[in-house]
Amino acid sequence: MNFQLIALDMDGTVLKDDKTVSKRTMEALGKAAARGIQIVPATGRVAKTVPEEMLRLPGVRYLLTSNGASVVDLTDRSVLYSHPMTMEASLRIVRFFVSHGYFMEAYCGGVSYANEGELPPLRKAGLPEEFFRYIDASQTFVSDLPGFLERNGIPLEKVNLPYVPASERGRLRREILAMGPYSVTSSGTINLEINDRSASKGDGLRHLCETLGVDRKRVAAFGDGDNDRSMLEFAGLGVAMGNAEPDLFRDADYVTGTNEEDGVASAIEKFILSEES
Repeated sequence: MNFQLIALDMDGTVLKDDKTVSKRTMEALGKAAARGIQIVPATGRVAKTVPEEMLRLPGVRYLLTSNGASVVDLTDRSVLYSHPMTMEASLRIVRFFVSHGYFMEAYCGGVSYANEGELPPLRKAGLPEEFFRYIDASQTFVSDLPGFLERNGIPLEKVNLPYVPASERGRLRREILAMGPYSVTSSGTINLEINDRSASKGDGLRHLCETLGVDRKRVAAFGDGDNDRSMLEFAGLGVAMGNAEPDLFRDADYVTGTNEEDGVASAIEKFILSEES
């Protein structure tokens, strides 16, 4: 297969646990980029919080952010594709979480906003300090998030609940889906991510491929979480990491090593850089 594009989830996939990219993975991506293959980070994060490590990957020009709700061209930071919630749906979900006391991150325009008053109670949950360092560095805090969004008329790309107790996750997921046109996924074991019902990494990747004239059969996608499922299903080659959630394995064409075992590099070497490919 003559691949033309590689879509990469970040955390738990191309990034190791220490948030770096291994030398072997960097070399494999460099060789793929030298063949003219587009390297596309595909993340649940907003553009502002994509690590420089990812932007320095060889061949990176485009970003899928907010679970595919925004596709960005890095040459001029223009938005090639946007799939936000409606304004009504944005305000409804934010007001719901505020009324129930959940700390949330609201993604819009490439920036993440949060209510400053909701963070102190979260600090009592016993989460590691690294968790809060990331939140402190990545958020733009406001005093009244629903009012801020309504005044500025900015629909949301995504809402992220960075921590939901395990005992509440199933119930909360059902309540959200019953409220309106939302999808609920996760990128780990403790968070929930809310997008418009039809927004996903697969949807964003499809629109990018249409813009670039790339056949889906010539796309390889890598991921480890529930929010990567649509992307793996869309791609001609969907690769699940060895550390992925077990139910993702059945939706993948291939299961590679973990993010700590150079799983991305191993699959690229096998399917894209090998003499047989």
